[in-house]
Amino acid sequence: MRFTSKQSVHWDMLDLMGMLHNAAYPLLFERARTEFWRALGFGTYGDETFDWPYVVARNEVNYRMAIRSAGVVDVTVFVESIGRSSLTIGHEVSCAGLLAADGRTVLVRIDPTTNQPIPWSDSLRQKLQDYGSTL
Repeated sequence: MRFTSKQSVHWDMLDLMGMLHNAAYPLLFERARTEFWRALGFGTYGDETFDWPYVVARNEVNYRMAIRSAGVVDVTVFVESIGRSSLTIGHEVSCAGLLAADGRTVLVRIDPTTNQPIPWSDSLRQKLQDYGSTL
């Protein structure tokens, strides 16, 4: 299963060539991921029911087609894999039904005191079960 979020592309996110700036894609990924967490029933970051904190260990973006105007895009979120302390979330950005970009974000859950990796909870793993095939 996949989760899709509607995200706004604003005029100030366009570069001098009139295309969505390359740095805006990870922001769209993160905004969609935040809506995904909320749809799973987690509150805001820092909520005791959420496996917080975590850090972004890697962002990858593959640019497929330029987005050339402000408007609404679809950002799809799905789970590619979950390890002991890392979680890879896949993303796709579509504009007018066409794939504009895809990529992934690797998140690592950490202990807030030591900043060392710690395991994801069983409750998070359970909630992610329907959103990935390699869990």
